[in-house]
Amino acid sequence: MKTSIRIWLWMILCCFALPAQADLSFLLPPVSSPAIMYAAFTPLAKYLSQVIGQKITLHFSANLQSFYDQADKKTPQMVLFCPISYIRSAHQQAYYPLAGIIPTPGGNHSVIVVRSNSPIHNVLQLKNRSFVMGDPACAASSLVPLSMFRELGMTPKSFSAFRQSGSDQSALMDVAARFYDATAVAKNVAAPYLHSGALRIIADAAVGPGDLLAASAGVPATLRKQLTEALLRAKRRDPASIHALGGLAAGFQPINDGDYNALRTLYQEIHGVQLSPKVPQQALTLGIPPTFTPIAAYRIFAPLQKALSAATGRAVQLVIPSDEQSFVQDGQKGKFDFALLTPKMVVMEKNQMLPLARSVSQLDQHGLAIIRRDNASATAANPLRIAFASPYCSARSLAEQQLLRLAGKRSVVWVPEGSERAVFTALAENRAELGIVRSATVRTLEKQLPGIWSVVHSAGRAPVWTLTVKRTLNREQRMAVQKHVADLPANALDTAGFMGFRPLAHV
Repeated sequence: MKTSIRIWLWMILCCFALPAQADLSFLLPPVSSPAIMYAAFTPLAKYLSQVIGQKITLHFSANLQSFYDQADKKTPQMVLFCPISYIRSAHQQAYYPLAGIIPTPGGNHSVIVVRSNSPIHNVLQLKNRSFVMGDPACAASSLVPLSMFRELGMTPKSFSAFRQSGSDQSALMDVAARFYDATAVAKNVAAPYLHSGALRIIADAAVGPGDLLAASAGVPATLRKQLTEALLRAKRRDPASIHALGGLAAGFQPINDGDYNALRTLYQEIHGVQLSPKVPQQALTLGIPPTFTPIAAYRIFAPLQKALSAATGRAVQLVIPSDEQSFVQDGQKGKFDFALLTPKMVVMEKNQMLPLARSVSQLDQHGLAIIRRDNASATAANPLRIAFASPYCSARSLAEQQLLRLAGKRSVVWVPEGSERAVFTALAENRAELGIVRSATVRTLEKQLPGIWSVVHSAGRAPVWTLTVKRTLNREQRMAVQKHVADLPANALDTAGFMGFRPLAHV
């Protein structure tokens, strides 16, 4: 009898046995040939398969559109994304970042290059010249150079020819072969042309967050956690899998979706499209005034971002509205958990935000700078047009007497701009002859776009910034924030134009 029961149980299990576990798809973008991509990622796929106990199968897309079509499918898959393709796909479908790629040297910088014997020496001189874009899915080849052009008031219409090539290598070859005057790619991609002396750099900007691996919503949370842990330990556990990646990656690092908000801000500024992620971001927000470019702010305020995260035990993401008016309106609506505010902004947002600490200015008198565009023509008979950030920056009032002395007998026309960034654009477009901005902003942009602006005169210390917190944060949390911010290393925020923060008495 027992034998019969066992036979029946065995038959039932055979009839209703679960199907074998399906392979997990690993989708690769068309950034190189299929042979190169398969050779580079096969060892990594094998390592991950062993760790999770499930076979991982590589899939390659022939072109960018087919890559997007596959990434948009509601199937369990892991995908290697360039930054732009990630924010685009994460807007269409729910994607969860697994790990960020550590770039090889130069991989986190976008460079605009021209031929070595070209008469072009700065980006403004590209007006009415030809430009060819590289990979449209990668920030270094598309979004970042478009952002640099935007700082100078330039659009695709500013060029005699402006074309999308589809790949970085094609774009570089087109410039080297004299078909186009310039292109933009990641610095490590341009390296062979730079080392050979065929091309040279006229602009160099940090890209911010780079390539990443992400999993679709169909991949269970437990499996996503396994994959993340395996990727972060790959260099130690299976160094051969990292070595096989060659110039594509030097390893993996922690990443979260909020790290890509700077690129989302740039994308919206340039293309007018808001790419909000399908997966709600579980992070506190730090509002930064539109003084620096979003990607520069991402780097400059990273120490403050980390201090706030350590104090609260939660991720903190930067939010950078396009102009001062929008920034203040968002603060009044309670959209920020933390915010850096000018004195005039503190008054406007007092019902929502509570001051916690105030920036400590550099000891010298060079915090503010009066600037002009290099080689700009000026006529003494015309009024002196001076651009300044308005309406919440106090730079104009702090430097007004000095500016009037510089004007001499010339009449002055004040040109209000929506942000400090817009002051630079006003000078580039010849809408103003002089501008008043923070020296830290000048230094940051001068590194990216050399040979465009020059400092006419220093104008004293920069206006202070106040670190504020939403009033709903309890007293214990506010005190923890104060302590972590006060304990920031000396000069951690030097590139922002101040030495650190001094806690305010009341919390």
